[in-house]
Amino acid sequence: MRGIKRILLTIGLVAVFVAPVSAALKVGDPAPPVMVTDWIKGKPIDVAKEGKGKVVVLEFWATWCGPCIQMIPETNALYQRYKDNGLILIAITDSSQGQMLKQVQNFVAQQGNAMDYPVAFDNTQRTYASYVVSAGVMGIPHSVVIDKKGNIAWFGHPGTPKMKRVIRDLLLDQYDPAKEERLLALQKKVEPYWNDFNEAARLGDWNKCISLTKSVLEVNPTDFDAMRFTVALYVDELKSVDDMRKWVKSFLEKNKNNGESLAMIGSLMLAMPNMTDRQPDLAVQAVQLASKVASADPEVMTAVAQVYFQVGDIDSAIKYQKKAVEASNVLDIDSAKESLKFFETCKSLHSTAKVD
Repeated sequence: MRGIKRILLTIGLVAVFVAPVSAALKVGDPAPPVMVTDWIKGKPIDVAKEGKGKVVVLEFWATWCGPCIQMIPETNALYQRYKDNGLILIAITDSSQGQMLKQVQNFVAQQGNAMDYPVAFDNTQRTYASYVVSAGVMGIPHSVVIDKKGNIAWFGHPGTPKMKRVIRDLLLDQYDPAKEERLLALQKKVEPYWNDFNEAARLGDWNKCISLTKSVLEVNPTDFDAMRFTVALYVDELKSVDDMRKWVKSFLEKNKNNGESLAMIGSLMLAMPNMTDRQPDLAVQAVQLASKVASADPEVMTAVAQVYFQVGDIDSAIKYQKKAVEASNVLDIDSAKESLKFFETCKSLHSTAKVD
């Protein structure tokens, strides 16, 4: 199991596999009660009452979960961006795997302002059972988005770009249930593949795992988890960066008109933990294609700009971040402008820097 742990840590999922669970909690269902025994940070929140007319995000995490810790900066940024626009966010952990309340309190205190959002502890583990186990989810980190009417709007890995889009659309009252129904149909279609993947991973059959993630991507090319699993399995288990590169090139060709998929895979090529595994040339190829087909999508343009910045092309980063600003909505335009200002400042410093 040591190998699968490494894969899961690499892609940002908890290193735990469980038998597939029949999902009782589904999108559209009323949100179950949120049980909390202790509030570690922030004032107590009654989700049933205070969540009315607000968008609520529950993020399940633990101090023993490395990927959960990796998500803290992103979670903090999400909360700071939307907290004044109707977002309630609660990070919930519990006594699983022997985790103690004092241990969590010490951890949160050490994080300081880096973890500047409400944190709660549930000694009963009932909330985890209601929102994670009942959804048939394999582990943590796991987030649940509840709409303004108190119904489940989305759940999944908090690192998935789709979560931010759902939150934004809900806050802007632009959420499209019909679109979500179509996405749910896709999710249902790939569920058997994930169940088989679970078993193949338990047996260490990495080639079958890759075959299954590829099948998921044939159905839904924007499935971020399938994308990340495929890359991680090639690199970490099969030890074949060359085969990973061949797959990425074929993925780019198949999805050359899908800006979201292209932006995801481009960003992923620069996000691998080991620098020697990163593929800047493929990242640039991906965002070059994305910039042609999704110039009006602010999230795609931001991803494009970030890739160019990481490879040292500051002018292109500024160019595409300007497009992101132009396409941004009222909730995200300030953040887009901040990124643009950062790129422009870096260019100014770069042009005036003196080398001794």
